[in-house]
Amino acid sequence: MTRPRLHWTPEEKTEAARRSRKKYYDWNRAIISLKDKASVNADSQKIPKRCVKLCAGRSGTLANVDAALNRLMNGSSTELFDNLVHDFKASTDIESCFQAITTLLVKVEELRQQVQECHCATLQRLGVGKELRQVELTAGRVDDVNKALEDVLMHAMDDIHSLFYHHARGELLYQKTPDFAVL
Repeated sequence: MTRPRLHWTPEEKTEAARRSRKKYYDWNRAIISLKDKASVNADSQKIPKRCVKLCAGRSGTLANVDAALNRLMNGSSTELFDNLVHDFKASTDIESCFQAITTLLVKVEELRQQVQECHCATLQRLGVGKELRQVELTAGRVDDVNKALEDVLMHAMDDIHSLFYHHARGELLYQKTPDFAVL
């Protein structure tokens, strides 16, 4: 034989649940109070995920790094590198062209350091996920631009005619890969 039903209406069920929770709280008031205080202290130190901007730090946000990279490339990495090679062809002063490339390399290195800071901050605050993939995508773009600049510089330093020869044949790194500026 089954036991008789205690609560017939939904109101009776909710009232019984309230009594049960109140009884539990009365018995465990001190423990619950300590747990609540600990969670409030822990929550006040956390930054909610929805409130965290990607890499909001001393170097700015990831969007600023992306914007700086796009300004550096002026919208297209292919145009940037083609202009560098054409400047080498048109210039009589090769040293000024070397200086232009090394200046670009310094700027790209600064962007790489900012992206590295963003990567660390994002990983610490948000862990892995969509935000980290965005940072890694930008880091890849910065690395690709850095490699292509170093490739042009190495060919130019080896022999300026070697640079022109490889450019004419489409063998430079930036010519073999898709445009880095496109997201």
